Amino acid sequence: MNLSQAQFDRAVNLIYDTLDNRAAWRNVLECVHEAVGGRAIHLLAYDGEHGALSYSEGADMAPQIDLEYIQKFQFIDPRVGLLRTRWDDEWLHCHEHFAEDFVANDPFYQEFLIPHGARYLTACKLVENKEAIVLLACLRRPDDGPMPPDALAFLDRLRPHLQRAARMGLTQFVYSAQALVGHALVDRLRQPVMLLTTGGELVLANEAARCLLGSTSLVQVVDNRVVLPQAYRRAFLEQCAELEHQVRSGVGSAEANGKAFRSLHMASSPGAAPDVLYGFFTMLVPERTMGSFGLRPLVMLFFYHPTSAQEIDSALLTAAFGLSHAEGRVASLLADGMPLKNIADTLGVQYDTVRKQLMSIYQKTSTNRQPELVRLLMNLPASAVQRALKADGTPFGNLSAPPR
Repeated sequence: MNLSQAQFDRAVNLIYDTLDNRAAWRNVLECVHEAVGGRAIHLLAYDGEHGALSYSEGADMAPQIDLEYIQKFQFIDPRVGLLRTRWDDEWLHCHEHFAEDFVANDPFYQEFLIPHGARYLTACKLVENKEAIVLLACLRRPDDGPMPPDALAFLDRLRPHLQRAARMGLTQFVYSAQALVGHALVDRLRQPVMLLTTGGELVLANEAARCLLGSTSLVQVVDNRVVLPQAYRRAFLEQCAELEHQVRSGVGSAEANGKAFRSLHMASSPGAAPDVLYGFFTMLVPERTMGSFGLRPLVMLFFYHPTSAQEIDSALLTAAFGLSHAEGRVASLLADGMPLKNIADTLGVQYDTVRKQLMSIYQKTSTNRQPELVRLLMNLPASAVQRALKADGTPFGNLSAPPR
């Protein structure tokens, strides 16, 4: 920790920099994290008119964690309701409300928070009015214990400045088509990702996806529409339309909730330069993502191009095998040859936590030993597609075979 006066003065100066630059909030959070320590610092906001998560930024937080929270775990987070009932001048300490017996049996803690190395929360509301609610959350590891009194005193001194800057820059936190929180998260992912309408209109392509367009002819953007080879285009759009129908009609609960991934395997036509591209896509439903990706259903399309992929990406592991983000990180480090004890040290979690995650990985990938798992991961593209097709139950027929 660094609770010096110099660190406090630095934090205050950074806070008021945010009035001219929305992106400066990350500098603020990193400064606060350096001061008080712990697992992570998170600043998030909900738009008052739409009830949508309109802002999310953090220090020491991977974007995949935000996406996992948005898509699933925000709906079972027992802390949110408590936090919204607090006054603006109060701090919420989760250990005062959730005892160890509750934590040991609660799916939010056991499936999301603890596997990501967090346990304790200290949080407060910076703003609450008809336009937005802005929250500051400080997360600490199980071994860290609750927020120490001297660190809390440091935060309490900063809070009036944080509240003043948040109120003065409130437009930064309300719903904006130009600054959707989901779009900002996707843009930080290293995996190539596109967001599309169900008719194929491109809404967002992150930097990795834009680079991919120069590496393959199997996906192109023409007049702001994503264009696939003719052999795959129609079936892909039909699957997207089917997913949207399920969302609007309530048919097919798993897919209507945006949890199921479908698979796409494209290959170049005979006579053309050999090329192959793997895709995994799902429907983002506004009601299930708090409007974070907009107020209409969108298709999220992940790509895996073997010649350009430099590492195993946790998003692909999630799509193919249903691994959580934490399990994906463990699997990736195993594939790099790192022993379990070193993985625990690298991730800042208990050795037993990593062992439990490995057991879950074995079950989800139908493997039994580390060498078997590593072999599977090193041959990820073909194995992932086959596995995802089996799990989905819709073999995609003409989408999975090279055109004749």
